[in-house]
Amino acid sequence: MNKAIALTAAVVLSQAIVIFAGESEVSSKNVVQPVPPPPVSYFRANEWDLGIFGTYDTSFNQNRRAIGDHAWGGGIGLTYFPCLYGGFGIDGSLVNTVPGDRLGHQIDGKFTLRYPLDLIFPNLHLAPYGYAGAGGLFVHTSGSDHHSSVLGNVGGGLEYRFTPHIGIFSDAGYEVVDGPKNNFMQVNFGLKYAF
Repeated sequence: MNKAIALTAAVVLSQAIVIFAGESEVSSKNVVQPVPPPPVSYFRANEWDLGIFGTYDTSFNQNRRAIGDHAWGGGIGLTYFPCLYGGFGIDGSLVNTVPGDRLGHQIDGKFTLRYPLDLIFPNLHLAPYGYAGAGGLFVHTSGSDHHSSVLGNVGGGLEYRFTPHIGIFSDAGYEVVDGPKNNFMQVNFGLKYAF
């Protein structure tokens, strides 16, 4: 009988503890799901790009003052991107004009805007870009005869990165030189090293 009384007392006591303890408290804190990290782009702010390229120029209206009918050559460029989307740089190129076998030097300062597509599509390390700038064209003919012209340019292209440092690019631009008869189209294709 003592066992029955002790068991009844234990059950009553446990129920009294539950009644006086109150309802269980529900936490008001919401569990926040972790935010996935943003995609890593192969293109960065505070980046220097060093490029080497082959170039082809073709003219309109039988251009004789700037590059002749066609010109083949190559060049080098250096661009600094202080922010991810915009930068500025300088390109220099040498071309051999056809006909006439004259040597042409071109120096351009450019402002470039780009949009890395790997910010949207993480595995597509491609960046379309546009540029505009000004520079000079220096054409040397036989002997000491040469002429110089100021030029302006506008164009666009694509750059693809294999790694965050190594890529290829191609662009096309319209070069405005000393009036419409001297304007020409320039196409570049080359390699870039970003650091």
